[in-house]
Amino acid sequence: MIFFFIIAIICFTFQNISFKQFSSVFMKNNASYFIFNAIYFTIICGIYVVFGISASYFEPRTIALGLLFASSFILAIFLYMKALENGPLGLSFLFFSAGILAPILFGIIVYQEPAPPHRFIGLALLFVAFFVSTMGKGSSKINKKWIVYILLGSLSNGVIGIAIKLSSTVVPENASSTFLFIGFAQAAIISLIIGVFLINKCKMKISHFRALPFAVVAIATAVSTAGGNYAMVVLSLNVSALVQFPVINGSLVITSIIASRMVYKEQVLKQHMLAILVGLAAIVMLSL
Repeated sequence: MIFFFIIAIICFTFQNISFKQFSSVFMKNNASYFIFNAIYFTIICGIYVVFGISASYFEPRTIALGLLFASSFILAIFLYMKALENGPLGLSFLFFSAGILAPILFGIIVYQEPAPPHRFIGLALLFVAFFVSTMGKGSSKINKKWIVYILLGSLSNGVIGIAIKLSSTVVPENASSTFLFIGFAQAAIISLIIGVFLINKCKMKISHFRALPFAVVAIATAVSTAGGNYAMVVLSLNVSALVQFPVINGSLVITSIIASRMVYKEQVLKQHMLAILVGLAAIVMLSL
């Protein structure tokens, strides 16, 4: 299972870079977000077709759970981006990441997954690492819109984790790509409908998408999202949520700091190094 942890962490690190690139260059309006979704979700579906899908799992339960995954995925990322427009980056990341508590509690209550004390210590250390990583990045005034966006975004982020945990009840490990195909296919359709509505009724423009850089971002986002979510589904079938979600999220704190330095040449401050050390300690405690 270590292999799938590594795949998830690497893929989601590149996904974050791709999201940041899209947000800074191509996120001109809400229509651009939804049309971008429709495009890269469609590419993801093509990737899963190559992986192999089974028509025998196209049944009401799988479709319903795929719809839960699709809608929560679209909503979570949209609300997170809107929160960033209305409040501080650091606190937005901290509260959005708090959504991992939902699948953790779900796994403990519903699946009776083990919850030894040292793992809760690791979880606490993880949130310390989150908090430390937000220091020194500047802030902006918090308003009511930010509170609404980030609370709903965190909840939606948690629902994604619950949907992934529930996927084990409808598909076996060898059919993980089928579940994800169903989920992202529905996400593509939903995003396309909303995007076309915004273009036609609200006169939002997406003409800036006609460029090779956009194609590169769309493909990079699709590949990283497809790989990361496939690894997450496989891990959900084999690993406790109290280990899976904190280890991956904690690792992303570390890799995002490193990536920001390597890719965007951002300064790595002392508190960032402290966040890396605390995050590593949290991962060790959660893995014991």
